[in-house]
Amino acid sequence: MTSSRNATTNAQTLHAEALEALDRGRPRRALSAWHSLLLQERPAVEAHLEAAAAGLSRDPIAPLRRQALALARMLLAGDPGEAGVSRLGALLQGWGEICLPEVPSRALQHLERAWGCGRQQRLDAQLAGLYDRLGYHTGAQLLAEPAAPPEPWLQPPCAAQACLPCQKQASPADPPLQLTQLPQGRIWVPRQRNPWRLSHGVAVQDASGQWLTQLCRHYPWPWPACPHRQALEHLTIEHLRQAERDRPPAQHAAGPVLAVAELSAELFFHWQLELLPRLGRCWQAALQQWPDLRLWHNGGSPAYVRQALQRLGIRPERLLPASDHLQAELLLVPSFTSHFGRPAHANLTWLEQFWGIEQGTADAETRLWLGRGTSQRRPALAERLWQSQLGIPALLLRSVQQQWHQVAAAGTLIAPHGAAMANLLAARPSTTVIELVNPAYAPTYFDPLIQRRQLRHRRLEAAATPLPLQEWLYEGPGLYPIDLRPGASEAADTLAALDTSS
Repeated sequence: MTSSRNATTNAQTLHAEALEALDRGRPRRALSAWHSLLLQERPAVEAHLEAAAAGLSRDPIAPLRRQALALARMLLAGDPGEAGVSRLGALLQGWGEICLPEVPSRALQHLERAWGCGRQQRLDAQLAGLYDRLGYHTGAQLLAEPAAPPEPWLQPPCAAQACLPCQKQASPADPPLQLTQLPQGRIWVPRQRNPWRLSHGVAVQDASGQWLTQLCRHYPWPWPACPHRQALEHLTIEHLRQAERDRPPAQHAAGPVLAVAELSAELFFHWQLELLPRLGRCWQAALQQWPDLRLWHNGGSPAYVRQALQRLGIRPERLLPASDHLQAELLLVPSFTSHFGRPAHANLTWLEQFWGIEQGTADAETRLWLGRGTSQRRPALAERLWQSQLGIPALLLRSVQQQWHQVAAAGTLIAPHGAAMANLLAARPSTTVIELVNPAYAPTYFDPLIQRRQLRHRRLEAAATPLPLQEWLYEGPGLYPIDLRPGASEAADTLAALDTSS
């Protein structure tokens, strides 16, 4: 254990030296340090590169990821020399351009480091724009003529959803469900200005353009106990004002429309535990009052969405076409019924009743793996190996109710952290849940669900992602793989013990 801690400390020191060298404009020294680090962790590095390469066909930033893979393989082969410096500069500039629309502070860091690898006209212009936004006008003009006027630089007061202390704080009572009526109201969804294009905000305005702040959200969004909550709510409106310039033309709808939108609603977790119960809890009452009611939502149209709408009795003719901006003759918007990252108890109660989830006892001998499968985000390394070695079947992604049935039958659930854990809604009390996480990304999104279902929960850390790859192969911790290679982590050792005990 001591040698492992020492190795980790040495790796962190060497990585810090690489970043310092890069910040000082010495990319060759940075590459030399990273070369040593990659060789020290070669088995882990090779596993990460293999997983990233396997996901390229589904990767929205595949060209940039290929650059990172090429640089890593070049470093594994030896000292890359000036060719490596050039590749590193191009890679850092590419990451800077990805970050620029949403996280300018991270973009600035990437682009300044790229500049240390070699100047070029486009890079000078990008840095000039960032410096101008920060108010460093003289420095900006030394590089290039900045665009006028500069885009505002909106800086959050804290880490918001990435804040670890706030995740551990108790949440206040869940908000009540209320329905707001807005004649000629509008709702729109700003999307990420990067290749992922997920719902990055929710904006609701009345006919005069006044913001309904209690119905608006935008990333970064705080945990419920955040001391900077008021400042972040103000920042939300500023983000939405800035996003108005890119807002598409409105889809106009006659009559009443129930409009329900959530941050990242295209993802299973946010649809199932946030958007769907918010919709379902008010649909029937609203339909009784407005018989010609139609529905607009931002959850997309995957099979699980269609199944839920069919079960609600919402026929296709009641659905408005998908759009990012709607103005309705009468817009009906339900209030948010849960705090960020905390599924509301009333929502969970409604979901249990809606899907017909029953209490009961699971088969203690039955085990099920809630796998990551072929996910490009946060793949679980060695997942198939463990499933085969332990003889644990993977959750079959059939209908939602069939998924519930599989989970309800299992006495032990192996769950690499991800959206499949929303299926814990069907787990029987006293079921054992072994959650496997990357040390850098272990949010507590599912804790209320685990507590409600009275599950026996263990959260175990997989092996850490090699530091150089954290820097230039992934967008952030939420994308780091869950490294379950045998013998490499507490999580892998626990899986091996399961094999022994079977």
